[in-house]
Amino acid sequence: MKLNKSIVALTSLVAFAATPLFAGTGKTFKETVVVEEEESSWYNAALSTGYDSLYMFRGWNVLRGKDGGYGNGLWWTDANFTWNISENDTLTVGGWQAFGLSKSNYREFDAYLNYVHSFGDLAVGLGYTFYYAYPQGSQDFANELNAKVAYALDLGFMSLTPSVTYFFNLGPDYGPGDEVGLVDTGSSYLLIRVDGSVPIIKDTLSIDPYAAFGLNFGYNYDQSGSFDGANNLEFGVSLPWKVNEIITVSGYVAYSYAFENIWGTTQPNTFWGGGKVAFAF
Repeated sequence: MKLNKSIVALTSLVAFAATPLFAGTGKTFKETVVVEEEESSWYNAALSTGYDSLYMFRGWNVLRGKDGGYGNGLWWTDANFTWNISENDTLTVGGWQAFGLSKSNYREFDAYLNYVHSFGDLAVGLGYTFYYAYPQGSQDFANELNAKVAYALDLGFMSLTPSVTYFFNLGPDYGPGDEVGLVDTGSSYLLIRVDGSVPIIKDTLSIDPYAAFGLNFGYNYDQSGSFDGANNLEFGVSLPWKVNEIITVSGYVAYSYAFENIWGTTQPNTFWGGGKVAFAF
């Protein structure tokens, strides 16, 4: 249920496979200059692993118990493979494995598939995610579709990428028992997000802020049951450092304001952070 799998998979996928979509790469050359372009690879692969001080998923503090406490951290690993079908089309398949830390016995595995087509600075994507959460003594599943539209803006001193992503749960249905769905069948969630990037050291270090607003349609519960409307407002900033052509290290801090007591475990004001290391092939 990681916040970014469907979302970040789409963004990172286009960033790997269609860099001009997310960065101003246009160059002006004199007519007498001949430029030989390197042949682009037909594939990209990535492996990343990281730590989050809280497991925040769509405004929900997942590993905080109703009996108190701020919540437990999460260690996760993600691996994905991207097929560059054409200059404007990519297909990514991947998996994400997470382990709850401290007093949590939480385990989760997600598999995802995302297709992206770009029209210049505009990207549209469709995806599917299978969620499998298996804390000790129970198993929970979800099958989810997503659709996303993102547009890249180059402001010179920084880039902005506003996006809208819609998630729709196919089931199984949420309910009591040891083997149930994670959320209600037919519930959905709309995420409106703006990602920015301010280069500090060209192609090496940047400051990447983001802001997001979530709208819930029966997906999350409050203490009275499922609800429709504003879910949470979220802000964060990361500092990615590209060590070399393969390795990137980054850390982040984030804040979420929840409009509801989501699942009875989420405080109105929540702060968290973390870091990761990523390998690109």
